[in-house]
Amino acid sequence: MRDEKLSLGVVGATLKHSKSPEIQAAAIAHSKIDADYNKYEIDPDNFESEIRQLLMKLHGMNITIPYKETILNYINKVDKLAKRIGAVNTVRINRGGLIEGYNTDYYGFKESLKYHDLKDKNVTILGGGGAARAVLIALEDLEVARIEVRIRNVDKVVNNLPRLENCEMKVELFNRESDISETNVLINATPLGQGRLSGEMPLTSAQLDCLKEGSIVYDLIYSDTLMLQEAKKRKCHAINGSEMLVLQGAESFSIWTGTELNEALISKMRDAFHAVAA
Repeated sequence: MRDEKLSLGVVGATLKHSKSPEIQAAAIAHSKIDADYNKYEIDPDNFESEIRQLLMKLHGMNITIPYKETILNYINKVDKLAKRIGAVNTVRINRGGLIEGYNTDYYGFKESLKYHDLKDKNVTILGGGGAARAVLIALEDLEVARIEVRIRNVDKVVNNLPRLENCEMKVELFNRESDISETNVLINATPLGQGRLSGEMPLTSAQLDCLKEGSIVYDLIYSDTLMLQEAKKRKCHAINGSEMLVLQGAESFSIWTGTELNEALISKMRDAFHAVAA
C-alpha cells in the first residue's frame, strides 16, 4: 500500500545535468504538498527490472533520454496527445495501479514560442528522438509550412516519426554539408552542446553562416550552447530549452497533483531553475 506522501522522480540513463529536482522542489514548496522528487538513473541493460520496481514505488515520474519511447511498453493508458506524438515524458500511477502516460514536452515547446509567429515558416530539426517527436507535432499545430528532419540513421528512425497531416515533412541524412539557407527556424534536438559534448555544434560555422538575419535558432538544451552563441553573432533569435523545461515540468506537476497550472506556479519553478543555473 502506498503512503499518502507523493513519491515522484525523473528517470533517465544519465541525469547529472538534470534540473528537474530543483524546479519540482519549488513546485512542491509553493503548493504546500507533502511530496518528494528524486533522480533515478537506469542503465539500459537494467531498464526492464528497475522500471517495474519504480512503477510499484512511485506515484509519478518524468521520463527522459533515452526512454521516452520505451516506456510506452509499460503503460496501461496513453493520453491522446502522447499517442499522436509516439513518446511519453510524464507518467502518473493511480492508486488502483493504473499507469497513465502523457507528453508535456509538447506544451513546454509550443508555449515557449508563444511570442513568435511560426506560421508558414520553413523549419529544420536536428535529431529524431522523443523530444523531437513532440516538437514535430507542436510545429504542425503552429502551422509551419515545411519541416526538414535531419537524422543520422534515416532507416532506423524514419518509420517511427509521427505522420503529419497538415504540414510537409521531409526526412534527410544529418550531415555537416547540407544546405540550410532556406531555413527560418533551426532546432537542435540532439545532445551536441551538452555535458561532455558542450564544445561541439551539430552544424558547422559555415552552415550557420547561411542562416538569414532574424532566423530563430532554438536549442532544446537548457543552457547557452556554443550553437546559440554563434547564432547570436549572426543576429539570429537564440532560444535555449530552459523555458521549455520549466513549462513541461509545471504541466507534469499539475498532472500528478491536480494543482492548477497557472503563472504563479510556473514563476516559482522558473525562479528555481535560474537560481540553480546561475
